Amino acid sequence: MTKRKYELLFVDDEQANLQKLRRTFINEYVTHTAQSGADALDILKTESIDAIVTDQRMPGMTGLEMLERARKMKSGVVGIVLTGFAEIDDLIDAINTGKVNKYITKPWSPDDLRLAVRDALEKMELARENERLSAELRSANERLRTENAVLRREVEVYPRGIVYGSREMDDILRLLRRVVGTGTTVLIQGETGTGKEMIARFIHAESARRDQIFIPVNCGAIPRDLVESEFFGHAKGAFTGAASEKKGYFEMADGGTIFLDEIGEAPKELQVKLLRVIQESEIMPIGYHQPKKVDVRIIASTNRDLQAEVAAGNFRQDLFFRINVFSVTIPPLRERRDDIPPLAEFFLRHFSRKLNREEGRLNEAALRNLCDYSWPGNVRELQNEIERLVLLAENAEAIGPELLSGNIRNSGQRNGSPRRATGDLKAAIKELEDAMIQDAMTLYGGNKSRVARVLGISRQSLLQKLQGM
Repeated sequence: MTKRKYELLFVDDEQANLQKLRRTFINEYVTHTAQSGADALDILKTESIDAIVTDQRMPGMTGLEMLERARKMKSGVVGIVLTGFAEIDDLIDAINTGKVNKYITKPWSPDDLRLAVRDALEKMELARENERLSAELRSANERLRTENAVLRREVEVYPRGIVYGSREMDDILRLLRRVVGTGTTVLIQGETGTGKEMIARFIHAESARRDQIFIPVNCGAIPRDLVESEFFGHAKGAFTGAASEKKGYFEMADGGTIFLDEIGEAPKELQVKLLRVIQESEIMPIGYHQPKKVDVRIIASTNRDLQAEVAAGNFRQDLFFRINVFSVTIPPLRERRDDIPPLAEFFLRHFSRKLNREEGRLNEAALRNLCDYSWPGNVRELQNEIERLVLLAENAEAIGPELLSGNIRNSGQRNGSPRRATGDLKAAIKELEDAMIQDAMTLYGGNKSRVARVLGISRQSLLQKLQGM
């Protein structure tokens, strides 16, 4: 590719001087001329000027004044001033403050001026290259920081494979293996804490993108005024406080997978832009005028009924259709109790290492209590309970039910005795319902909105049930 010729702008109120300047440089550069500072600034608006060579004394606006305004219009433009000896002190001060690159005293020779322009342009090019390399380095460092944070999180929390023992999870994984090798968007549904992110990581780890980055993002945890910048990035100076260019989650995930956790909580503004990414495979960072292509596999999750959210006008129907290409629902832990023992053992090993404790084991009574409990907080609640056990256990002997949380320890009393085949079915259902509500209220400190969400009922319905207990 032919390298673009540098463009020079000569400014002088005398036409003869402009002609001499133009003759000196016309064979090497693209040249423009102006007879006043105002005319020069007008040319700067429309032409790709690299350097300005200007006389200092001109009517209306001096060369220094014109260059100062030119630098505000186009930072980095080279400024060379032609001047008499009487103005040298002012020019030295301008050079020291970065307003001018160089001054040439009159009368000037063509060779000296050509050398001065060439030297200034080389320094300008070097500065541009340094800025480009610095931007690339900042971008690489930002990506490394993101990758390191993601990797640290994986090492701290996530096993290399799915930990399970139930037929339900076996069926789900068998189903997922049909799509892991494709680029199909997957929607994972299920209650909070059921392990939706683990499933997303499984899909990524089994795909052709396994060696690329996996970025999990909680769509409801980012303030609305930062959503666009966080997801799609911004250019330097795009808004107040944008001191440098920033890559968003989608650009950082280019080539890999992005996990949009709790997509049902995404604000409407984000939903529109997510639709564009899925349809066009491109993003528009803030401050950019051209879109950027991205190659990202999207996996989304939700604990909400998205079809109900669409009907209520809270979620875009077209986005729902786009993310619901392949959907899988993760059952709550109470419906796959065979997963409880292997998960408890995994968390016991994990937290023993993390907390620098000798690894213990759960005795049969404690394990039976864990299996009897309804786990309204699902796998996440089990994880928290095992971490608590590791902290409380004084030695590596068998961990008994006396160390379990009260609501879990008492679950065996509620569920341990076999029920008779006869009796009042409504009363039995009411007893189970009350027990689940009490467990959830204890777990979440009486936060009714959260309890209602975990139990899959409305807050108003929960309040009515609490009044009837």
